[in-house]
Amino acid sequence: MKYAYLLRGAFAAALFATMAGSAAHAQGKIEIVGGNTHDWGTVKPDTLKAIIQVKNVGTGDLTVSDVHPGCGCTVTHGIDKKVLKPGEIGKFDVSINVSTYPAGPISKIVRITSSDPADSIHVVQLAANIKRGYAVAPSTWLIINDARQGVESVASVRIKNTGDAPLTFFPPEFSNGNVTVRFDMKGKKEVKPGEDFELKAYVTPKEKESLYGAITMKTSSKDDPSVQLSITGTMAPAAQVNVPASPQVSH
Repeated sequence: MKYAYLLRGAFAAALFATMAGSAAHAQGKIEIVGGNTHDWGTVKPDTLKAIIQVKNVGTGDLTVSDVHPGCGCTVTHGIDKKVLKPGEIGKFDVSINVSTYPAGPISKIVRITSSDPADSIHVVQLAANIKRGYAVAPSTWLIINDARQGVESVASVRIKNTGDAPLTFFPPEFSNGNVTVRFDMKGKKEVKPGEDFELKAYVTPKEKESLYGAITMKTSSKDDPSVQLSITGTMAPAAQVNVPASPQVSH
């Protein structure tokens, strides 16, 4: 009888140890429903919105302490459930305003910080392809290097009609900056699908230290009513003046 009690006690202790060990090793594990990349596909320039779902596929609770965008252009709101039980799903909203983005692919990220010991900072990729009625190459920046105050320099970009219908571009307008600008384009320009043209800007800096400016070119497109261009660059270093050495006086 005594032996039976001892055997029963040993079994109970072993069972308790097993259960305690299982509880100690119960951990949450993060998974993004639908995969780690959210791709909006080809979209018009607008505000992109999505709902990201986070699932706990582990055996213990998962605590989500932070949802943080990778840059200021991406906006996120905190997850609706900070603690997720095994199998439970939480969600958060994400949005990106791409109304001023040039045509082409974009890639952003969101970082999710959680108690998952193997993946404490989980990265979600956000992707889209911005479709516009036009494309600007090599970029929307008119860049001038080694500019000089009061001296005119030229910069140019090529603008292409990437839509399916003819597009009219109107003469560019300089809105603000510390430069004066004149353009080679004096009248409106009709551009067929697939065609492009070169826009030249002749820029004269007003200051010695920096140059900047903004240019707007209106179009006939309802989806893309204007082209936004920026002026930037570097100023040439100030010329060094050689001061002759004082003559040596013999004593």
